Amino acid sequence: MSDHRPVSDPFEPLRRDVSYLGRILGDTLVEQEGKDLLDLEETFRALAKERRGPGEKEPAGSKKLASIVRHLDTATAEKVARAFTHYFQLVNLAEQHHRTRRRRDHARAKRAQPGSLEVVFKSLAKEMGEDAARFEELLARTSVELVFTAHPSEAQRRTVLEKHRRLTQLLAKRDRTELTPEEAAGVEASIREEVGSLWQTDEIRQAKPRVGDEVKNVLFYLEEILFPLVPRFYAALEAASTAAFGRPVKIPTVLHFGSWVGADMDGNPNVTPEVAIDTGLAMTARVLDLYLHAVDALGATLSQSTRRAGVSKALLASLETDAAAMPELALTLEKTTEEEPYRRKVRFIGARLAATRTALVDYRQKKCELAFPEHAYRAPEALLADLALIRASLAGHRGAHAGLGRVDALVRQVETFRFHLAKLDVRIPAEWVRADAKVVLGGEVTLEALSAALEKDPATLPRPDGPGIGALEGLARIRALTFDGGADSFILSMTRGAEDMLAALLLARIVGLAGDPAKVSVVPLFETLDDLERSADELERAVGCAPYAAYLKRRGGVHELMLGYSDSNKDAGIIGSSYALYRAQQRLVAVAEQHGIALKIFHGRGGSIGRGGGPSQRAIESLPAGSVSGRFKLTEQGEVLGWKYLVPEIAERNLELTVAGVVAQTFHSEASPRTVVGSYEKIFDEVAARSVAHYRSLIHDPDFPEYYATTTPIEEIPRLNIGSRPARRTQQNDDAPKLKLEDLRAIPWVFAWTQSRQMVPGWYGAGHALTWLLRTHGVEAAQRMRKDWPFWSSTLDAIATALAQADMPIAARYAALLGDKPSRRLFQRVARDHARAVRAVAAILGQDGRSPLAKDATLARSIELRNPYVDPLSFVQIELLRRKRASAAGGDELGRAILLTINGLAAGLRSTG
Repeated sequence: MSDHRPVSDPFEPLRRDVSYLGRILGDTLVEQEGKDLLDLEETFRALAKERRGPGEKEPAGSKKLASIVRHLDTATAEKVARAFTHYFQLVNLAEQHHRTRRRRDHARAKRAQPGSLEVVFKSLAKEMGEDAARFEELLARTSVELVFTAHPSEAQRRTVLEKHRRLTQLLAKRDRTELTPEEAAGVEASIREEVGSLWQTDEIRQAKPRVGDEVKNVLFYLEEILFPLVPRFYAALEAASTAAFGRPVKIPTVLHFGSWVGADMDGNPNVTPEVAIDTGLAMTARVLDLYLHAVDALGATLSQSTRRAGVSKALLASLETDAAAMPELALTLEKTTEEEPYRRKVRFIGARLAATRTALVDYRQKKCELAFPEHAYRAPEALLADLALIRASLAGHRGAHAGLGRVDALVRQVETFRFHLAKLDVRIPAEWVRADAKVVLGGEVTLEALSAALEKDPATLPRPDGPGIGALEGLARIRALTFDGGADSFILSMTRGAEDMLAALLLARIVGLAGDPAKVSVVPLFETLDDLERSADELERAVGCAPYAAYLKRRGGVHELMLGYSDSNKDAGIIGSSYALYRAQQRLVAVAEQHGIALKIFHGRGGSIGRGGGPSQRAIESLPAGSVSGRFKLTEQGEVLGWKYLVPEIAERNLELTVAGVVAQTFHSEASPRTVVGSYEKIFDEVAARSVAHYRSLIHDPDFPEYYATTTPIEEIPRLNIGSRPARRTQQNDDAPKLKLEDLRAIPWVFAWTQSRQMVPGWYGAGHALTWLLRTHGVEAAQRMRKDWPFWSSTLDAIATALAQADMPIAARYAALLGDKPSRRLFQRVARDHARAVRAVAAILGQDGRSPLAKDATLARSIELRNPYVDPLSFVQIELLRRKRASAAGGDELGRAILLTINGLAAGLRSTG
């Protein structure tokens, strides 16, 4: 049983949990594999700590560790890798549990957490002069949409994730002070059983997950975590608003959920329009199931009798209407609910929902015509109207504490998830619409030709049969089958210009999606540095075309567009990419204001720093003025889903940080736009240019493909079977002998750099550029820039984190895999820029010049504690890669052992791609 004595160190309970789980894992290793494995693991850990000891020169401890690893047979190396992998997985669970424990500690002490709704709203109330009406207006135009994607970066199997969830629940149960000794012993026995079962479970997928598997994974988070969490989030939103402004504040629906899973056709031949349609139908059927369960529970609660409580005339009148529509059910209910009008109403609601669901399921399974019975719901508004009748009657007859809260909870869920659960975004390569438009036009795709075609009757135009129009037909079908809410955004990956946008609109007109109102959102996705720099000009060209401007008017004057964080980083490095994204948003906002339209910018951020990852609230705060304006859309990718949403308390914390950040950023950018930033931007134009040039000189070096392919496990990563989508854009054969960087997707690109401890996407180019900044403008100027400019503060913190996670001595060992090849010289460039970047960042942050994270005690401590366990995995991986590359065949056993080290390092570094 846990020790619950008060402690002054808030991390002491975490250390106790880690120690406790470590002991259980050790016992499991002895039980399953024998004491020799535990002794070997302890030897590895001791040597890793020795090589990082105070004043220790890296080669001394490393030579001992490398010598032991060199003499391990592959089977033993695999067991060692598994032991450290399981340790990290348990540490990650302990850290997640500690976050929930700290959140509950704050709640019990009535002490708000930094960045919470309570803290942010109280601050805003003070700045607004307690003007609640102004705050209500701000909330009314707030929309936060979180989009779950199926990018291949979740290294753990669903089976393993489910075991981890059970372990997290057991850790929470273990913390309960009222456990009897017998109950505490039972909890420990269950924990040991889960750890033992994990050891006997295969961590590596035997085959790539199917698209259906990825859909099920996202459904798990939507159904099991977010659906029950939404009412609690809104209750917290209401409470924080009331506390801040001293009176109840009207809270609109601000949260929305979306998904690419099953609808992202970019580079994934397994996703087709038919798959997207089936996914949309499945989402609708599942959310109707959730409502049916909720309605059943509501019926059990609303047992009020007319002998004990009143009921409104409107509700009674609706019961007569229901009885006329469903006479057979009405006869049955007369005997069981004669004096229970609320329960009677709820039964009718359930019957309407069931009729809607049955029609959809019959269509999906039998492929028959879709036909709804007369009494079925055809829109969520009809369900909300019925719930509103119940709510008004309860509120008028002393029902505030007799079921009103449950009704309100269901109303929030229906308002949020409606009849589609998560709105599907359909994504395709922009070249598809260009090709189909060329068929329609019968010649070159130009703005003039497209504008002229858009003025014609679509029925008179040729109808191409290419994949672009097929995807749009799929989107139209999803809308038709999901009550018009299951799909909207049509994302054009690798958009080159306005021609792509008008081409998509032309195809949308042909399939009937661009009428009044327009039922499709054409979303250009700008990804490379060049595309980001041209994005505002391309938007200007598009909105300058009369048919496109008219289309936007039919969309309510809002234009959605997407910015890619991953490929821009791969193309330009961390500083160049971050600044290009920042400047692109500024210019896009200026174009939108000039043309009287509003923007909804969709941020394609990943989990790692090299792909835009980092604290959500800080990232939102750092966006340029006017780029949010209440509308914020964000991808949640890969392993981020597990980190943010596996545990309900952490999921709620993430939601509140994001929503509070959007509300605050919108208010501050409108109330007091920063004027001092302009002078900093002029300086940063040069900083970014120097960083990009330095970064590109590395990746465009003729020897770079060989360097990258040899010093990272990039060729092995696709064999992890972590996603249904291929790791490369055009080469479907992952065994292709020649690595082409332009063909490699950004996620495995970052994943491989992380594995080799080089972390290049998170910092390379910063050393060269920041050294110039300090030499030219001085430390004090750089520090003022950080204080006054949230963009640069956030970017600098992200670079500092990546620098601290990188490890050049271990990276040098990966570089040694090149032997005497000339490309090995590139490591010296990497190491030099890392050293320069550490010195420059430490100087700006006021550190000692060696540790850029010294002031971030929590993160620095986490990295320090993990390294002695991460290092052995790196040493084992390097040795196994050396053996594989020295052998023509390699063998299944060797390949499998490498995959286990990849899994372990992903868990230890808490990052894939």
